[in-house]
Amino acid sequence: MLLPDRLNQRIAEAIKHQIDTEREQADTASPVWRARCEVAQVAMYSDTERSVFIHHVSVRRGSTAAREMQSQADALRTNAIFFLARKPS
Repeated sequence: MLLPDRLNQRIAEAIKHQIDTEREQADTASPVWRARCEVAQVAMYSDTERSVFIHHVSVRRGSTAAREMQSQADALRTNAIFFLARKPS
């Protein structure tokens, strides 16, 4: 079993790979892309860092924005975990 820090590192690497792949097809000057990159950055944070960041989003942008960011970050992390589970070591 991977230690939590190592697992988080592998999840972050998988998310970075996904964003790098998406970048090839995306309009990188668009607000949608900037939002996607922000969510990806949040998804790469540790659990504690993510909680702190989401709290700040809630305070500054409101609870709806915070819930949406949390949901999207969770989805990216879940996709990364499934990607890693399928990937041969």
